[in-house]
Amino acid sequence: MMIALMSALLLACSTDAATDTADADLNLDQTDSGQPEACEVSVRVDAVPVSEMPNPTVGDSWTLIMYCDETILMGPAVLRIEPADLATLDETTPTLTFIKAGMGEIQYQIGSRKVNIPVRIESAQ
Repeated sequence: MMIALMSALLLACSTDAATDTADADLNLDQTDSGQPEACEVSVRVDAVPVSEMPNPTVGDSWTLIMYCDETILMGPAVLRIEPADLATLDETTPTLTFIKAGMGEIQYQIGSRKVNIPVRIESAQ
């Protein structure tokens, strides 16, 4: 009985007519170039732009947040400092803790947006 009911249901739903998709409106944005929207990318520490921060000292920690205009960027991120022995990286947050004095460069990338930040770490006094 159940098999007969399933067979009847399949026959009622099936059709031999091909679906014509030539006029289908897919709502595609035709101007999408695959490039991110133009915006002013900035990196901030506690809402202060990095360019306005004083030089960090050994022992300081910076949690970096990248913005596109005034919107926080999120997603897969790469954060590093060169040379690598100037700071340690937190495993769960974009936080650098400076452990050695010297000159370096912070490299921070979220998606296709990348920022290089020169940094001078001062000795603790």
